[in-house]
Amino acid sequence: MKDGEVIVAIGDSAEVAQQLGLGQSTVSNWKLRGISWRMRPKIKDLARRRRVKLPEDFLTVQRP
Repeated sequence: MKDGEVIVAIGDSAEVAQQLGLGQSTVSNWKLRGISWRMRPKIKDLARRRRVKLPEDFLTVQRP
């Protein structure tokens, strides 16, 4: 699962941005450039709360 697919599975860019207290453009850029490493634990937590299964290596491998 690529990073853009992770964001779409959790919700749209605006929803993910709101949940994380970030700008929508920041989250939209992650779809192209990959999710920031410092935000990956927060994305993992958000995905868990939304019952979205992430790849086991989500915190160790970058997939833009």
